Amino acid sequence: MIETLRTTNAYCPWLFTIFFGILGAIIGSFLNLCIHRLPRGESVVSPRSHCGCGTPIPWHLNIPVFSWFLLRGRAACCGRAFGLRHPLVETLTAVLFALCWTFLPWRMALSGMLFASWLTVLAFIDLDTMTLPDTPNLGLALSGLLLSAFLPELHGGAPSADLIPPVTAVFSSLRDAFLGILVGSGLLYWLRLIATVLAGREAMGEGDIILLGGIGAFCGWQGALFALFGGATLGAIVLIPILLIKKILARHDAEATARAASLASYEGDETAADSTTYRGLEVPFGPWLALGAFTWFLFFKKPLVQIFSLLVLPNTRG
Repeated sequence: MIETLRTTNAYCPWLFTIFFGILGAIIGSFLNLCIHRLPRGESVVSPRSHCGCGTPIPWHLNIPVFSWFLLRGRAACCGRAFGLRHPLVETLTAVLFALCWTFLPWRMALSGMLFASWLTVLAFIDLDTMTLPDTPNLGLALSGLLLSAFLPELHGGAPSADLIPPVTAVFSSLRDAFLGILVGSGLLYWLRLIATVLAGREAMGEGDIILLGGIGAFCGWQGALFALFGGATLGAIVLIPILLIKKILARHDAEATARAASLASYEGDETAADSTTYRGLEVPFGPWLALGAFTWFLFFKKPLVQIFSLLVLPNTRG
C-alpha cells in the first residue's frame, strides 16, 4: 500500500497536491464554523451548520468555495448575505495544505496542515473579535507538545520508522517544545509589560502571549522568535501606511464632528452636540504572529535553525 502511494506520488505528484488542496477546502469549511462559534462559547459539534435564520444548510449547498459563488454570497433559504470570509478561509486553507505537501516531507506536511488549521482559526478569530480565546490557543500548544513526542523531526531530530521514537529522541524533542513555549510566551510577556508601561495602557492582549507559546511548541524557540519579529516586521510593512491614512481620516472626522457639535450647541441641539465619536487605531497582532510562524515552518526552519545554533551554541570542535 505504502509503496503504491510512493510510486503514484513519484509519477503524478500533482495528484496528491490536488487531493490535499481539496481536503484543505473541506477542512476550511469546518474552520469557518470554529471561527464563528468558539468566541461565543458554542459547540463546534452540534448543531449542524445552519443559516443565521436557523435553517439547516443541506450538504449540496455547503460545498466549499463553490457554494458561495453559486449562491452569489446569499443564503438560499432567506436571502441574507454571507460574508466573504467563508470562501476566503476555505481557499486559504486549501492553498496552505497544498503548500505543505509540496514543500515538506510527508509527516512534516501532515503536521504543517494541523499547524496551519490552528493558526487560521486563531488569526481570523482575532481579526473578528480582537481577542484570542483560551480553548484554541491551548489546543495549539497541546497539539505541538503531543506531536513533538511522536515526531522528533518537528524539532530537527532524525525521522524514525517506528510509531514510538527512541526515548532520547522523544526527550530531546519535548525539551525543545517546552523551551519554545517558555521562550515565546516569556519574551512576549515582558515586551507586553514594557509596552504597557510606556504607553500608559494595555498594549497587547494575554491571548497573544499564549499564541506565541503555542507557536514555540511547534517551531521551537527559534521559530517563536522569528514569528514575533518577522510577524511584527511584516505587519509594520503592511499596516503603517494604512494606519497613517486612518489617523488622518480620524483627525479629519474629529474636526468635522467638533465643528458640527459647536454649531449644534449654538443652535441648541444637545443630541447632535453629544454625538462625537472617535475611531480607534488598534489592530490585532495574532494574524501577523500566525503569518510569521507559518512562513518559518514552511520555508525557513532548516536553514535558520542551523544559523541560530551556530550563533548560540559554543563550538565543540577541538
